[in-house]
Amino acid sequence: MQTLAVAASVITTGFLADRHGRRRVLMAALVVGAVGNLIVMVAPSSLVYMLGMVVTGIGLGAVYSCAFASMKAVVPADRMAGALGIFTAALMFSTLIMTFIGGALTSSNWRFGFILLPAVSMLCLVLTPMIVPTQVRVSGNDADLPGQALIALGVIAFLYGVSQFGNSLTSPGTLVPLVLGVVLMVGFVLRERSYAGHFYPVELLRSPVFLAALAAGFVYTFGTAVLFLQVTNLWQYVNGLATSEVAVWQLPLLLSGVISALLIGRLMAKGMTNRTAAIIGAVLTASGMVLLGVFQSSTSLVGFLPGLILGGAGVVVCAVPFGNLILREAPPTFLGPVSSSRTTFGQFFYTLGFSLSTVMVDRLTRGGVIQKLQDAGVPANQLSTGIDAVQVYASRGTRPDTAFGQEALGDGIASYGQAFATTMFAAAAAVLVAGLIVMLLLRHGEGTPQPLPQSDPGDVATSPA
Repeated sequence: MQTLAVAASVITTGFLADRHGRRRVLMAALVVGAVGNLIVMVAPSSLVYMLGMVVTGIGLGAVYSCAFASMKAVVPADRMAGALGIFTAALMFSTLIMTFIGGALTSSNWRFGFILLPAVSMLCLVLTPMIVPTQVRVSGNDADLPGQALIALGVIAFLYGVSQFGNSLTSPGTLVPLVLGVVLMVGFVLRERSYAGHFYPVELLRSPVFLAALAAGFVYTFGTAVLFLQVTNLWQYVNGLATSEVAVWQLPLLLSGVISALLIGRLMAKGMTNRTAAIIGAVLTASGMVLLGVFQSSTSLVGFLPGLILGGAGVVVCAVPFGNLILREAPPTFLGPVSSSRTTFGQFFYTLGFSLSTVMVDRLTRGGVIQKLQDAGVPANQLSTGIDAVQVYASRGTRPDTAFGQEALGDGIASYGQAFATTMFAAAAAVLVAGLIVMLLLRHGEGTPQPLPQSDPGDVATSPA
């Protein structure tokens, strides 16, 4: 629910930031995100819990889009890559710190974990007017409410359909929202192309530089989803790690991202191109995935370290050209919507990585268990009993108490490792293709950065930062 809310609302909040002032919208978004988490914390039912997640998603999406777009106003173009490296490293490091604090809070009661974000948001609310400069407003664009509705509903429908992949790839519950989402988004593109008062410049979808940014973003967000989710599941299901141990094993993945963000930002500030950075990131990510697949049977963190370090570094390396190229291409009159669409595209790729990798591991594991049981001579009418034993262990952590169930679970653990390896190899291939696309799209250069928005003569309350 939070993902849907972020992806569906963030372009609109970017437009509002252009019109009403980015600092003002940022402060309002901090309050909205805090209120959403407080709703979650006191939720008496799952319905209220989900409502709180929607409110949180709208607020946090706006916070991130305002922060990202503000980079254009406060950083000179020739220093943007280095600043984005620091920006990404700060994001990774704060995620790491808040994850551990939140984990400590939830260890006593899950509700306590949701007080962390409101506390930090209120601190940022006090600091924002002190340290964030006023930025030029862009107040001449049409609100284009039909266009905003088309993209919001299209994103919601499509991502909901993707989220149902785990249940079925062909059921109406999956296909209907997928098709509806595609139709609505095509309608959005057609409207924005033909309507003079459009609020998003869809002609960017023909720009090689913008498309290269999206390919780099695919490596970053798709790769992060596959790596983070699947190694976590592997460690829990196969290695039997507790949640606290999983958090420790994730440290190399996160810390390598912090370091690589700072390093690639410095290298790009000294002249490395976005094209080179994206290719390096894709190769590192794919190498990490392959190594994780090869050493998936390791029983200690040491065996996973090379893959975690390379994969964690690679995805974050691609985050810098992803952001840098989008800011370079964002027209001054559409800075908010275009810069915010980075989050929307990122949510698309992340959801695809999350859902497709989960489905692939699940299907391959199930098929592997069935094949192993059949090879052992188990009758067809008993296969479902073995599958049920594996599913109970996966969902509840309860080991079967029968010999047949234990045999099926052993087959399931072996099959899961093989499924994990196959999924990692497939994801590595997809990441390399994305890197190749960046290389081809930027072979003729990266274009000239778009200028900052100019001051609106009628808006005396704002000034350039």
